[in-house]
Amino acid sequence: MTALPVPLPIINPVLRRLLAPLHSHYGSLETVEIRMNRPGLVTSERRGEGKRQVEDPALTLSTLETMGKALANPNGIKFDGDQHPKLSCVLPGGHRFELLVGPSVQSGLSLAIRCKHPFTPTWEQAGITPKVHAYLVEAMAREANMIISGATNTGKTTLLNMLLSEIDASRRVVALEDTPELHLDRFWDGVGLLAAREADTSIGMLTWRQLYDHLMRITPDHILFGEISTQNAFAALAALNSGVTGFMCTIHAESPHQAIHNKFDQNIAWSGETMSRVPEFLAGLVDVVVQIKRSSDGYRRVTDIYEPRNDRFVLKDGKEVI
Repeated sequence: MTALPVPLPIINPVLRRLLAPLHSHYGSLETVEIRMNRPGLVTSERRGEGKRQVEDPALTLSTLETMGKALANPNGIKFDGDQHPKLSCVLPGGHRFELLVGPSVQSGLSLAIRCKHPFTPTWEQAGITPKVHAYLVEAMAREANMIISGATNTGKTTLLNMLLSEIDASRRVVALEDTPELHLDRFWDGVGLLAAREADTSIGMLTWRQLYDHLMRITPDHILFGEISTQNAFAALAALNSGVTGFMCTIHAESPHQAIHNKFDQNIAWSGETMSRVPEFLAGLVDVVVQIKRSSDGYRRVTDIYEPRNDRFVLKDGKEVI
């Protein structure tokens, strides 16, 4: 498949020059993700192609650390490759950038760019039949509380954005994220809130707890959490328990059962918070869990839809139960 190059967005000329060597690897429409586990060696995953690896001697550790500093400084994030060796940010074009250097990684480098090139699969490509699509549209219309579950890089956010397209543009949609990925522009009464990814690393950014307090005072119709993590799991549960409907989030889990019975508990425990009977709590408040998985052809497909409150599957292992 021939790569379709995408030019770097208009940005600071110095940053453009610094990013150019890396952009040559992630700047094509087919690229889903690139990774570097050691300097000078780039692994890329492209839609319809799978993985491939190429050498690029220009991408030295020093070059990548310089890129990291140039990306961190304008955003008020600490990164210096020494005392602050980890950087999480968004590249021009919306791509998620993760960089770790230093003694915490054996090879000295761990880099990943999760690409956000414009691509919206059809419902059919996402494994959603007309009958299942109608079920999901109806669930959105009745403001069901919904979790989209899947392993890393399975298209959870893409699916959430597809489902958001089914909500009336006049709805008061409030999204809480640490990296802006949800498509909110069409909601003229909607707003996106951004939390500091980690405490004391982002100047002027609020914590998840502070954003939750703000959220409860601005009258949302729908509350969206981008991705449940150790940082925001407790805030998400508080939002679910606030009496609102239309709650939606994504979470890393391999099955609907794991999403309800394990992952929230795990994230809350790792954050140092405590809360008893979390699975029971979720089973009583979540209406729908949608499971999505990555296929060998590079596409992502919905495999299961489960209703925790009713303890029944609508879709199981790709087969309709409804």
